[in-house]
Amino acid sequence: MLSIQKAVLHIFDLNTNEPIYSFAGLDLSERFMQDYIQAMIEKVEDSDNMKEGTLEEENTFAKMLGTVEEDFIETTKGMTEKLFDITKRNPEIPPADLLFTQFMLDEVPCLGIFKLNYSDSMTHLVSYEEEVLTNQLIVNRTILPSQRQAIQEGCVINLENLQYHVIEKKHFIEEEGEKIYYFTERFLEDVPQPSLKENISHIKKAVQKTSKAFSDEEFQTLAQTKDAIVHSMQEEKSIDYKVIADTLYGDNFSKKDKFYEEVKEMGYTDKAPAEVALMGPRYSKQKFKLDNGIELSIPIELYKDPEVVEFINNPDGTTSVLIKNIEKIKNLF
Repeated sequence: MLSIQKAVLHIFDLNTNEPIYSFAGLDLSERFMQDYIQAMIEKVEDSDNMKEGTLEEENTFAKMLGTVEEDFIETTKGMTEKLFDITKRNPEIPPADLLFTQFMLDEVPCLGIFKLNYSDSMTHLVSYEEEVLTNQLIVNRTILPSQRQAIQEGCVINLENLQYHVIEKKHFIEEEGEKIYYFTERFLEDVPQPSLKENISHIKKAVQKTSKAFSDEEFQTLAQTKDAIVHSMQEEKSIDYKVIADTLYGDNFSKKDKFYEEVKEMGYTDKAPAEVALMGPRYSKQKFKLDNGIELSIPIELYKDPEVVEFINNPDGTTSVLIKNIEKIKNLF
């Protein structure tokens, strides 16, 4: 059960490079406002890019959270100043407004922080000069994301145990001389666990390197990997790389050791929680692109059925794909 209690928007002024603080909260009696804030919360919670972490009590940002329930507006001003100070010193970070909301989620107090990056959009301007009415097109450079658009950075923090969920993007930081996850490393001053998407990417890269080391057919191994990941998420609610290794390599300990080495080197989180709902449609199909330009998309439950599809290794080293028992073909033009 979600209950939004407070919300405030602080603005980044492009003309002065300074924040414009709000001294009063947003009007939550408007239905569209409630819907917009809820959509921002869901963009964090329902993303396969979402990462989890826990702030230590001595963390600077955690100390700021100590006053947010009693003095919501002033506390969010301090948080805004901290983030905008990072933005001002690093021009590669897109300017944005900051939306804060305090809400209850299943009777647990939470704080949501959402960075609403600006985008350009055309609008009209009606001018009246020298008794001539003229309609003009102008560029508005501070358009905020709509309810349906993605956001790059945002977090939801449990105010009781300081656990948080975050989505973020790397940007170039001048003093580091490289791109980093500044939202967590500089703003929250913490390093979260990898996201579901990052963990799956680590598994995929480890499988590819292992296949290359042992001259295995990569497309078949990756297809088996995808099937094993989906099975692990559905049955175990996590991704266990050792179970995936057992599925792929059985008793071949040389391949297993190579796979374990690659996975650990990439920073994979063992048995990371994985919600099936976050898998999305791309995890429901096996997709292949052949070197002759043909692309195949096979439902994952049919891929292993020999009565439906078969991959045949030919004596000349090529591979044939046999699609079987087709009763009807529909053109998707």
